[in-house]
Amino acid sequence: MLKNYFFLFLVLFLELHVSAQEKELLGPISQGVAKPSVSAPLSAKELIPAVSERKEVNPKNRTANRVVPGKGYPKGVDAALQEKKGTIPVKQAILSFDAANLFHTPTDPTGAAGPNHYVNAYNSGFSVFDKQGNVLLPPTDIASLGGEFSGERLGDPIVLYDQFADRFLITQFAGCPYNPVQGCPNKVDPTNALLVAVSKGPDPVNDGWYTYRFATGTFPDYPKFFLWSDGYYVTTNQDLDDPEISEVVFVLEREKMLRGEAARHVGFPLPGVRNNGFYSPAAFNATGSEPPPPGNMPVIYFQDDSWMGVNVDHLKIWLVNVDWNNLGNSTIKEAQEITPSEGLTPFKSTFDGGGFSNLAQPFNKPELDALQGALMYPTSYRRFATHNSVVFNFVVDVDPGIAEHAGIRWYELRQPGENQDWQIYQEGTYAPDDSDRWCGSINIDKHGNIGMGFTLVNDSPESPILPTLKFTGRYFNDPLNRMTLQEETLIESTAASESNRYGDYAHTSIDPVDNETFWYNAEYFRPGSRLNRVGVFKLAPQFAKDVGVTAVISPVSSSLTAGENLTVTIRNFGSEPQSNFPVNFQLNEGEVVSQVFTGTIPSAEQVEFTFSETLDLSVPGEEYQLSVSTALEGDMNPENDSLTIQVVNLPPKDIGVTQLVHPETGSNLATENITVVIENFGGEAQGNFEVGYTVNGGNTVTETVNETLEVGAQLTYTFATPFDFSANGRYTIEASTFLEGDSDLENDAIVETIARLNCIPEGSSCAFGDGIISFYLEEIVNENIYCDDGYNNFLGISTRLDINRDVYQVGVVSNSSNEFSMWIDFNDNAVFEPEEQLVRSGNITSSSGPSLFEFSLPENATLGEHILRARAGDVSSAYEGELNDPCDVMQYGTTEDYTVVIVDGIEESEIQQGNFVITSSEEDLFNLNFTTPYQRPLWVTVHDMLGQKLVEAMVKKGSIAYDYTLDMSYVAAGVYLVRIGTRDEGKIQRIVVR
Repeated sequence: MLKNYFFLFLVLFLELHVSAQEKELLGPISQGVAKPSVSAPLSAKELIPAVSERKEVNPKNRTANRVVPGKGYPKGVDAALQEKKGTIPVKQAILSFDAANLFHTPTDPTGAAGPNHYVNAYNSGFSVFDKQGNVLLPPTDIASLGGEFSGERLGDPIVLYDQFADRFLITQFAGCPYNPVQGCPNKVDPTNALLVAVSKGPDPVNDGWYTYRFATGTFPDYPKFFLWSDGYYVTTNQDLDDPEISEVVFVLEREKMLRGEAARHVGFPLPGVRNNGFYSPAAFNATGSEPPPPGNMPVIYFQDDSWMGVNVDHLKIWLVNVDWNNLGNSTIKEAQEITPSEGLTPFKSTFDGGGFSNLAQPFNKPELDALQGALMYPTSYRRFATHNSVVFNFVVDVDPGIAEHAGIRWYELRQPGENQDWQIYQEGTYAPDDSDRWCGSINIDKHGNIGMGFTLVNDSPESPILPTLKFTGRYFNDPLNRMTLQEETLIESTAASESNRYGDYAHTSIDPVDNETFWYNAEYFRPGSRLNRVGVFKLAPQFAKDVGVTAVISPVSSSLTAGENLTVTIRNFGSEPQSNFPVNFQLNEGEVVSQVFTGTIPSAEQVEFTFSETLDLSVPGEEYQLSVSTALEGDMNPENDSLTIQVVNLPPKDIGVTQLVHPETGSNLATENITVVIENFGGEAQGNFEVGYTVNGGNTVTETVNETLEVGAQLTYTFATPFDFSANGRYTIEASTFLEGDSDLENDAIVETIARLNCIPEGSSCAFGDGIISFYLEEIVNENIYCDDGYNNFLGISTRLDINRDVYQVGVVSNSSNEFSMWIDFNDNAVFEPEEQLVRSGNITSSSGPSLFEFSLPENATLGEHILRARAGDVSSAYEGELNDPCDVMQYGTTEDYTVVIVDGIEESEIQQGNFVITSSEEDLFNLNFTTPYQRPLWVTVHDMLGQKLVEAMVKKGSIAYDYTLDMSYVAAGVYLVRIGTRDEGKIQRIVVR
């Protein structure tokens, strides 16, 4: 296993923004000239058929990992998170077709629409379609472009349509991608180049091409092309720590290329940039009918404070000015940083310490590359009457505090006037459920409507979703910071990827004919194939007469009455103003009530409308279905007319503590404040209520919250009375609300376990699969463990160990060749002493199932709760760290703390008294029945014989027993273990799937 050394510098920063620094103004560091080769029209040439080999193309180049484990914010949920999907219906794709069917891994899908054609390219071919999706040029080897492309098929293509010149561009890189493992003659190689084909006119089949080879010296990895009025700009992924590599941004002489003349190019560094090994900054790609003025071309990249050398999350903008009359006068400079003090919401953009296997697919297939470190393509710039806009996106971890969850952080920046600073107009993190969303591609139409394509995957055993292409967006006048449109599915994969590589990008372009139609192109899978799918969407009016209900403003779930007003939002999706049309509603299965909207709604605008008839929603606890629709005569798109929602009459009083914010397990705890999150689950706002906490079952501290907690809202409360945590050991904190008349006491309190420990070995890396991936000890079943800074606090997970038992087995899974050690703190001094070590340097031999290690409890072990520390890592001579020192920071590995309860004879609990029966009702359908005195919700899990978890579901008790139907029709034949119980204890039965 190849690992890179890196030094970790962890610095405490008190400032909330980047301190002022002198900005560099640099000139070009390379120049060159390329003579064109003229290529005949494709219609007149003998074309080379596209060949698709089963191979990985262009392995990702990266240098030493620059993520600092544990560094950076946020530590919890992304504050820009959009938690609910949009509700406005979007019309299904106008057109959808497969543009390529191949085996290359990945395919690098790209494409752009012209006046009459759509040109698609991929690794390493291209094809041409008409605007109805009919093939005009079948899949063709990219070398068929001829000239400088002859014999070149390395790939990583980009297709651009230059609307201001009415030309297509097809590009790819050439040369030798240096890799110290695979080898290359040298890093500075004369074959390294950017290849660009420029069509002689708007017809890519019949107009012929000019082809260029711009020598770059070093390999221009991951090149992305952008249009500006004074040049074609290119950004690349280069190793800035390598003294032989310095150019990151290249500018090609557009004016000469359009005429088929010898064209120059110039290369620039990117001063002051920080990155995480692989990275992809972006220039602004101009779209629309009006080109930008020459000069001041912005280049943008995000800077994550979890990276070495970055103090605070920010967006960094450089400005490039090329003087084609005297290239020596050309400059690039750091121009602007947009930080949290300028409105940016902090983000976490790293996954698995910067590794390339991140997002879980169903059915235990390889984890997919989240494409971290890249501004996704394109970065779309458009000029409006009152401002300039640019939209872009990149992947983030929605909640770094738990298992990784990918979402899309998207932005619209606006510039109020030429040469003025860019400002955040809106931003959001799109992750409205527990699925992973990434590989976004975003664009903006001439009205300011934003459309975004993306990929979704979910490995949930109950509802697995293979990689699926979807589309969403927002209208220009919608509430800011939200994707308001419903997700529209373009295509679902019918097979998983057999590789971790995905993409490496998608491409959403805007049709130059109307500047309204979005053309989205991305990768999906069928058995044995990777395919590129094109979907065509339009948010601007497509019909003259088209109105519909987009939202119900009131009522909302709360304590409701017999006279609730019904207020809705009606949108005119059409191109003509509309008035005097019926608006209807239906409550449950009741009578349809119709009223007439008498106002006027202009095109692309929306209004609020309140029915004169009220609703009776007065039954406590009742869930009501409410359907609202428009009935415009001659409506040309009935798909978006109606909206159905559920509204619940909530009990008025129901609040509870949902999270302990502070303190956390640490080695330097002293007298600490207790901070909790309180949520209002009920239907009325609450104020002046009591809240309290206890530590280790001691005296209850009770205080009064004077703030008002609105319906559905949360507030963070810090107790005025602190607690002394200065003594080493475990602490159980129970925090609760005490609202008189609270309707649901079960959600009032939380119990959390923290500890003041002698040491917490944070700072290890697990980016290469080192450390504990799964841990098993009696009732502890902890799988798919998330790794961030090398340490995990699992003190809230426990099991009982009987001191009378001779031998116990602990199971450990790691994705690498690691060793394992374990201690139990029998004397409860939070110091793991040599005599408390139970497993020493055991070899973890397999990643397909747990390695088992035996241990025995000392005869004189103290009964009660104790901390168990487990460590695994690669501590071979090449790497730093001492596995058997419980405090040492290993270079590669993880440390975890659990709780064990040592007892003298395990008495039967309510769970153990239960009777667990499984019957088969039909083939591969199993009925689970568990009868027990226990009352609270339990968890059902299913594991295969390798220890891999296939199912996890919560089940509530019925009137007599817990019942659950288990569908195993999707799994392979074999033996499986079914468990029902709490996190700490349960009952297990075996089933056979035939």
